[in-house]
Amino acid sequence: MKNLFAATILLVAFSATSCKKDGSKPATDFNTPSTAAPQGLTGNWASGFVSMTQLVDVYTGKYVGNAWQSGKFFKITADGKNAEFYYVAESAYMQSATKASGTIAFDEGSTATEGSFTFYAGWAHYNGWGTTTVNRDASADELQNNLTGKYYYKMEGEWLRINPGEPVNEYSSSFEQIN
Repeated sequence: MKNLFAATILLVAFSATSCKKDGSKPATDFNTPSTAAPQGLTGNWASGFVSMTQLVDVYTGKYVGNAWQSGKFFKITADGKNAEFYYVAESAYMQSATKASGTIAFDEGSTATEGSFTFYAGWAHYNGWGTTTVNRDASADELQNNLTGKYYYKMEGEWLRINPGEPVNEYSSSFEQIN
């Protein structure tokens, strides 16, 4: 069930962020740092969450939807170039999707089981529906300050635990390889 949800969320993210009005394509030759990925980390990694809380409008009695669901995806390449990050979220009243392309540089000492990396966003696109409507590329400031970031990771069995900004802990997201 978790795999089906993650696949559905990612399908929505891909289709929702793949089209742009001007038809331009993101560049792939980013001038940002990249390093080779440790053996075993290359591939597509997905994580998803669904709140089981269901919302009902108290005035009409109509089912509104789940309280919250979200999905995250990392594409880690062997050379760290053409990496991708997707984030989608949905509540009863809004949906949002962010697609970012760039590079990944693994920190010195990172291994296949534990370490850290920085995702350098070179291009990104935002989409949002519901209470706020957004359909635009990220600005240079957003690429550098919002979408570029350091992540810590740790393999636990077949799960890759990833946490932004600080070492992996009990609240870190669990990613499954979906190649």
